[in-house]
Amino acid sequence: MQERADFDYEALWQTARQGALSKHGVARSEADTQNPAYQEALREAFGFFLLTCYAASIRESRATLWCTLEGLDAARLVAMEKLKLHPHNARSMVEQDLIWALQSELREFTLPEGALNACRQTLNDAGLSECLADAPNA
Repeated sequence: MQERADFDYEALWQTARQGALSKHGVARSEADTQNPAYQEALREAFGFFLLTCYAASIRESRATLWCTLEGLDAARLVAMEKLKLHPHNARSMVEQDLIWALQSELREFTLPEGALNACRQTLNDAGLSECLADAPNA
């Protein structure tokens, strides 16, 4: 994926991380790298982060003036084509559905260097470097 200068991977990672920590009931100040809830939250955050970066890469190559594929819509388009879904069904897919449906594509996706730099330290500190182990350029 060509890195766009205006794509803020750091902000995306922080948003994904904070949302997952909140969902798992872990305060940001409780960054206990050995806490299973903290580690699970980071795994979930990474899945969302990876999916969003993937969607951005698809948008770069497939968006048009009349179909801009904002947010996760680009990932929904790929899922629609792959699973032969009606557009309405594809549009209703939530993040976890997309992660499952696009597992093969996400495993093959090369995260841009800026994306890796945004999440690598947090994942490594929590002992979750295996999240990055499947990334082709990690």
